[in-house]
Amino acid sequence: MLTFGIDWDDVIAPLNDRAIEMANEEHHFDPPLTLEDITSWENTGRASVIKKYYDDPRLYDRQYVPEESKDFIRRLQTKGIVYIITAAYPEYLTRRMRQIREAFPDFPEENIIMGVHKSMVHVDIALDDGPKNILKSNARFPVLMRKPWNTELTGLLAVNNFEEFFVLLDQIKSSMIEDRVEAKRPSIIALVGPSGTNKNKITKELCRRDEFIMPKAYSTKPISDGIHEQITMEEFIREKESFIETTMYAGYAYGTKWEDMTALMERDHYVVMPIDLSGAIALKRHYPTVIIFCKCSRERMIESILEKNMDNREKTLRLIALENELKNADLCDYVINTGHEDAVQRILDICGVAG
Repeated sequence: MLTFGIDWDDVIAPLNDRAIEMANEEHHFDPPLTLEDITSWENTGRASVIKKYYDDPRLYDRQYVPEESKDFIRRLQTKGIVYIITAAYPEYLTRRMRQIREAFPDFPEENIIMGVHKSMVHVDIALDDGPKNILKSNARFPVLMRKPWNTELTGLLAVNNFEEFFVLLDQIKSSMIEDRVEAKRPSIIALVGPSGTNKNKITKELCRRDEFIMPKAYSTKPISDGIHEQITMEEFIREKESFIETTMYAGYAYGTKWEDMTALMERDHYVVMPIDLSGAIALKRHYPTVIIFCKCSRERMIESILEKNMDNREKTLRLIALENELKNADLCDYVINTGHEDAVQRILDICGVAG
């Protein structure tokens, strides 16, 4: 039976939302602070003012558990053994325990773990929004809950909401029993894997054939790859509801819109997309999706990243992510080596398309 370690603050019970409320009430910011202003775990910039509320008992009095979080925990308990793992100031531990009991009166008390060293807890799957907690996690599958303060973490398993977590859970279970998804038209062919594995090049080669088509994609990155259309972060946030999937990679936002994908899925094609695993998992919620992991030699991936036309910050983030992304191969339906000349043919074989 699977074991789950679920973080409390900002996963089950929003905390920074309440701190933002308190800051806006006290300081009357114009424009008001939002969660998007918390751009790092250190709360720098405009959001730095909320740090003082972390040691304010009023903040913990305001904190509550939304119904969707209660439903999430109840549903997850049908999938395995759930542990709630939480860090809090010592003087608030009793208050936190009472908070958990009130929200989950039937939750086993022995499954509530309090302490700052979350890396000491060994579970199959951990869900946390804290970058350090995820990077140090001893879980077999550490999963990041995407928040504005962890957008620069790249290459990790990540979800935007509870429903995506359950789809990821299904994918993890499928990988354990080697239950591969068969490619049938119409379906999405998601090419995932580390930077430097020629996913964009392979996508373009496949789309020269009548059976394959590529959707319009959007990114906040200044880019001219023939695949993505640039938009501002403000536009991305404002239009978020129009995206079927969104993800963060090396500090930039990427996404695909509902209207574009719906139009393509009505046609008898394979919709091929270079995307990260988190985005592929999000797509799998709505459409048949075959996830193909692309890899090649580490030397070639590193060389390719260093050759890319991007700033050193982005290159660094991609290089750091490389090892984490390689761990995701076991979660995919197929694995191909893009360093071989027959990489495109291998995908055609998977799709049952004559070469």
